[in-house]
Amino acid sequence: MARCDTFEVRPLSHRDELLLLELLDASAACNNQVNYDRRQTLFETQKNEDTRVPVSELKSTVKQAVTQEEYRQQYIQTLGSAAPQQLVQKNWEPWKSYFALLSKYRDPDNNKVTDSPSPPGYWKEDGNRTPRTVIRNDQYTLELGNRSRLEIPVGMDLKEKYGLGYHDRLRLEVAGQPRWTGKQGRLEIVYDRDTETFTAHRNVGDEDNPPSRRDSYQPTLATTGSGEEGVAAVDIGANNLAAVTTSQGDHRLYHGRPGFHTFHEHTERIAELQSILGDDEWSSKQIRLMYHQRGEQRNHAMDALIRDLAEWLIGRGVTELIVGALGDVRKKHWSATVNEKTDLFWAHGRFRRRLNDVLEFEYGITVTEKSEAGTSSMCPACEGKNVHRSGDLLQCHACGREGHSDIAGSANLLRKHTAESIVVESSGSMARPAATGENTKVDGHQIQVPCLEWNDHAWTVKHDGLSTKEAPANQSTSHETGNVAPGVSDD
Repeated sequence: MARCDTFEVRPLSHRDELLLLELLDASAACNNQVNYDRRQTLFETQKNEDTRVPVSELKSTVKQAVTQEEYRQQYIQTLGSAAPQQLVQKNWEPWKSYFALLSKYRDPDNNKVTDSPSPPGYWKEDGNRTPRTVIRNDQYTLELGNRSRLEIPVGMDLKEKYGLGYHDRLRLEVAGQPRWTGKQGRLEIVYDRDTETFTAHRNVGDEDNPPSRRDSYQPTLATTGSGEEGVAAVDIGANNLAAVTTSQGDHRLYHGRPGFHTFHEHTERIAELQSILGDDEWSSKQIRLMYHQRGEQRNHAMDALIRDLAEWLIGRGVTELIVGALGDVRKKHWSATVNEKTDLFWAHGRFRRRLNDVLEFEYGITVTEKSEAGTSSMCPACEGKNVHRSGDLLQCHACGREGHSDIAGSANLLRKHTAESIVVESSGSMARPAATGENTKVDGHQIQVPCLEWNDHAWTVKHDGLSTKEAPANQSTSHETGNVAPGVSDD
């Protein structure tokens, strides 16, 4: 499995910025031309509706419609000799996915793909090409350190136009810390017109040469106090992003409402900006920036949650995490706010994919999806079903216990799918909702259930009367931090 390091790319001068933009625009033009030829071949082959061409034959015909050499000769003076070949190969990747979906769509025994898939589109947005390029792994040089830099090849026409020597390559500074080490893969550079920034994505490793993390983390060193492997279950939601219970009786809760409040403020601002658009306008740069900021802030919080959860589970020797299968939460409770939470803010599909990728690949924790039917309507203390749920509070009428509904759900999910005797309560009472603090006294006992809130850069425990808002981390990429080269490297 390949992994990806992401860096910010910064041209050293205005001349270099113009050169890079022209290089990326020419690459997008090459990709779009390849895609046009393949789309036309597809439409021509399928125009006779009376004869359905088999998918395998259709796939072969579309792939052979273009040749790497044809586009290499056309774009070699602008992009160099290797880039056109890489762009042809890159363009074929979404086509493979298209034909895989088409096969499922035509399969009468497959009921998962019910809509006819659309062929891949162009690198284009709002009528403009999306500046983007792909560089082969042996065609670029990436040096990281106090003066991080990236060197990429340029075609002769661009070299002459911008005054580069025959053997020169375009030198750029990069900012960012690599997380992976292994076989260097291809590099992709994308320009965002709204933020006016360049971003580089470098693949690391492949199926035969899996990458490894650059830090010193060793999953084999983590054990519980008894030396036994542990199991945990997580209840994933929108109000509380994750509620976790381990087979050792430990709990952890990630509070999602403050994050949704910030997300909702962005949504309202987007609606305001859309309301003042002209009749023939659909979007604006400011709206796109707001969408970008909203999504990035949400993804940052969720990615940090998964990292924090992984470290917490490893510290307790957990080797398997049970995740409840997602049900249709909108059928029973629907409103504009619920729809915004479940469809936009929650981003359950992305969260689950990241959970699998990070926990299984990086930390060696197996993620298993199980049915969570009935887990939210049972008391984890006496297993009775005569319970009442109101928001975060779960009350059992049989034994009189009260506790946090999501923590109870994760405890019930864990008990349901394990043969072990799960310790849900260590002091005689269930974990209560952490509305005013993460530690609540019940029946004279102090229950330790950390409730974490997002403070824009880390998940921290919210204590009574104390804010989780801290001074923001220093994200400077100045020369002193060692994150970026403030000029041309003389190494």
